[in-house]
Amino acid sequence: MTDELEERDLQKFLRDVDEIANLVQGLNSTDPAVQEKAISDTEKRLHIQEVRDDGECKTKKFFLSLTETFMSALEKDAKERAKRRKKNERLANALKEKGNDAFSKGDYATAIQLYTEGLEKQKDMQVLYTNRAQVSV
Repeated sequence: MTDELEERDLQKFLRDVDEIANLVQGLNSTDPAVQEKAISDTEKRLHIQEVRDDGECKTKKFFLSLTETFMSALEKDAKERAKRRKKNERLANALKEKGNDAFSKGDYATAIQLYTEGLEKQKDMQVLYTNRAQVSV
């Protein structure tokens, strides 16, 4: 029975996180209409939960705690993405150098393959597109 309660609580928590994520996203929007709706939805959510909690401040504490948890997760995710991006950038640069070496030796097929592999690692690396296009000409 406790496993079911824990699972139900976890699912509710995850739904709350999703809802808060949507609210935060709306609040960060550059569209004033989206921001206004997010503010209104946030106020409604707080008011509804305050009524459920008989006017106690539990809701605000919960909301702040949930927001901190969410923001912490976002920061962790951002750090992980930055770490992956740096790694992919290093790999793409190494593939570019190998491609340049193959190109200078006249091995154009290998150069194209290496530049393409580099683009799979770092899609926004313009020099790889340019180098690959020059080899194809």
